Amino acid sequence: MRDSLAIRLNRIGVVVLALLATEAVVRSGLVSKLILSAPSTVAVKAWEDVLSGELLAHLAVTAVEFSVAFLAALALGVGFGIVFFRFRLIGGAVEPLLLAFFAAPTILLYPVFMTLFGLGSAVVIAMAIVTGTIPIVVNVSAALLGVEQIFVKLGRSLTATPWQLFWKILFPAATPAILSGIRMGFTYTFISVIAVEFLLFSGGLGRMVSWRYFIFDTEGLYSGIAMVIVVAAAVNSLVRLAEERVRSRWT
Repeated sequence: MRDSLAIRLNRIGVVVLALLATEAVVRSGLVSKLILSAPSTVAVKAWEDVLSGELLAHLAVTAVEFSVAFLAALALGVGFGIVFFRFRLIGGAVEPLLLAFFAAPTILLYPVFMTLFGLGSAVVIAMAIVTGTIPIVVNVSAALLGVEQIFVKLGRSLTATPWQLFWKILFPAATPAILSGIRMGFTYTFISVIAVEFLLFSGGLGRMVSWRYFIFDTEGLYSGIAMVIVVAAAVNSLVRLAEERVRSRWT
C-alpha cells in the first residue's frame, strides 16, 4: 500500500513539474506561443469548450464510434480466437497473416475504407474494428492454447463434457492472458478512432484537433489534445478496474 501510494504521488509530481516547466518556458518567451501554449491558457480554453458544449458534442460522436467499434471487435476477437483454438489447422494458417497485417501501418488503408464506406462514421468504425480485433483474436487463441495440459487431463478424468471443460477449466485458466488481449484491443480501437477522425475530418475529438490545427488555433489544439488524453486515461482506468474484478472472479 505504501509503495503504491508513493508511486502515485511521484507520478503526480512528475506531471506537475512538467506543467510548471512548460508554463515557465512559454511565459519566458523561449518558445513561440504559435508553437506551444502555456498550460494555464490551455486549461482556460478547455473550460470554455466545456461551457460552450463543443467538447461534449465532439466527445459524444467519439464515444458512439468507439463503443460500436470496440463491442464489435470484442465479439469478433473472442469468437475467432475460440475458432482458431478449436481448429488449429485454420488458426495456424491465419494467425501469422493477421500478425503480419497488424505489424503494418493499417492507417495507410484508409483510402480503401473511405472508398468502401464513405466519409462518415462508418469508415471510422470499420477501421477501428479491424485494428482492435486482431490483438484480441491472437491473444485469446494463444491464451487458450497456453493452458497447462494437466488441467485439461484433470477435467477429462472427472468426465467433464466439452462445454464444462471449456467454461470451468480452459476459460478461467486463460482469463489473465485474455484480459490482456482485450485491453490491447481496447487501446488500439481508441487510437484508431481518433486517428481516422483526425485524417478524414469526419467528426469527434479527432476532427476537433484537426480543425484547430489547420486554423492555427494553438490553444484550442492543445486543449483538444489534453481532452483526448484525459478521456483515454479515464476510460483506461475504468478498464483496469473491470479487469481486476474479472480476474478476482475467474482466477
